[in-house]
Amino acid sequence: MPRSGRCLCGAVRFTVEGELPPLINCHCQYCRRAHGSAFVTLAWIPSAALRVVQGSAAIRDYRTAGVGSRAFCERCGTRLWNRAESIPDFLSLAIASLEEQPERGPVMHINVESKARWYEILDGLPQHAGLPPGVKPAIEP
Repeated sequence: MPRSGRCLCGAVRFTVEGELPPLINCHCQYCRRAHGSAFVTLAWIPSAALRVVQGSAAIRDYRTAGVGSRAFCERCGTRLWNRAESIPDFLSLAIASLEEQPERGPVMHINVESKARWYEILDGLPQHAGLPPGVKPAIEP
């Protein structure tokens, strides 16, 4: 059963096929800056699993040469997903853009070496300074 997602204003709508992989809280400086928060919760999904069903013309990409892009709605600014040039078969989906929130929460924190100094992680989940072995890399700037 596909999951549906959208931006804040509803101009962009998409579906994601298949089960969501474990969720990850990314604390890197780039995710924090792009989302305006202490961290962002992501799921790395196969690129082929995402289908834009409405508003593809409203999707804009912020590109970083040699790294990849961050997709957002041009009307409301909602962050949607990231695409890394190094792993074109996957994208990191911003979980907050889903209509129905996942049944399970995050399983770990990554990139805590650059987390916000004022934020203390208290949930007891594993913390990784960067990326743990076997985890697809988050997109850089």
